[in-house]
Amino acid sequence: MDFRLIFILGFAGFVVTVILLAIVITYLNEKRRSKNLAEQAGGIGFEPATKDIVTSIGFRQTQLGNKQKVYNVLTGTFDGMQVIFFDITIVIGHFITGSTSSHGGSFKSSGIIFKEKAPIFELQPRSPISKNAYNKYFSLKGDTSLMNDSLAERIGRNYAIESNGTHVLFVPSGKRVEDMGEEVKAAYGILQDIIQRY
Repeated sequence: MDFRLIFILGFAGFVVTVILLAIVITYLNEKRRSKNLAEQAGGIGFEPATKDIVTSIGFRQTQLGNKQKVYNVLTGTFDGMQVIFFDITIVIGHFITGSTSSHGGSFKSSGIIFKEKAPIFELQPRSPISKNAYNKYFSLKGDTSLMNDSLAERIGRNYAIESNGTHVLFVPSGKRVEDMGEEVKAAYGILQDIIQRY
């Protein structure tokens, strides 16, 4: 057998092994995360729920990209208010297997939805091409009367926030939530500041 063929087969086997190992590790990490969130949920009185309670509300944040996967959905009450917690994976662009390269990517985040009346608005982290720039941190579309400098400073770059009038969605910027109870409490505090101005 030719040495080049042996090398190519060995290298291909190595690549396949690395890919399979990465898939198994990712799967095990997601299982561990789901179990950890379920334990945290039990500690604060939340229960598992279906993804339909998230997708039926129709937030733009949960409809971004070409494909969305909502999972680890948990619901309960915090200070008498209905709360929905979830993880989401969003695929942006498209992936083509074979000889062409992929154009796109995916990212994972968490979301917290509060059932509460609030003005309709959308607050996004500011980028160089942002429209409706409110300050150095974010862009604000919709009702701007809810915002003042101290609230804007408190929100900073920590959240994307969206309200449809009956529900308010908080998406922690650039991360998935690890401590569900603390994140719900922090988002609830900001929500109280928003609805007090409503």
